Amino acid sequence: MRTRTLSRTSVAAHSLALATVNALTFLTGLWLALSPFQLDQQLSGGGFNGYWNDVLVGTIVLLCGAAQLVAPAAAHVWRPVLPLAGAWLIVAPTALGYNAGTPAPATTTSDVAAGAVILTLWAIGVAVLGRALRDRSER
Repeated sequence: MRTRTLSRTSVAAHSLALATVNALTFLTGLWLALSPFQLDQQLSGGGFNGYWNDVLVGTIVLLCGAAQLVAPAAAHVWRPVLPLAGAWLIVAPTALGYNAGTPAPATTTSDVAAGAVILTLWAIGVAVLGRALRDRSER
């Protein structure tokens, strides 16, 4: 009886942790998608600049977070996208030349911080999933 109670508590804790990670991922994507309207990104590089990069990557991260919230069992399909998006956001200011010409420190800081948050949330999500699988196999 006690083992059954502990396993239910463990499942609830893992579900809550994953829901929190997915909600924060969704919110980070929402920030990225909306940040071009809050930050002065028109001058962040030429061509495919910070404005469009943040809208595109933000929408992808937002969709990943939403998919993981709505269908956690099928979320494994979306999980590999997040570390790629996070790593890209960290290197995007340099790769896309955000600060070429007129400096864009707000866009650069926003992208690097969002990339670090996404990578951290992804790592926490992977750790929670790993722990949930270990707990399930021990039952």
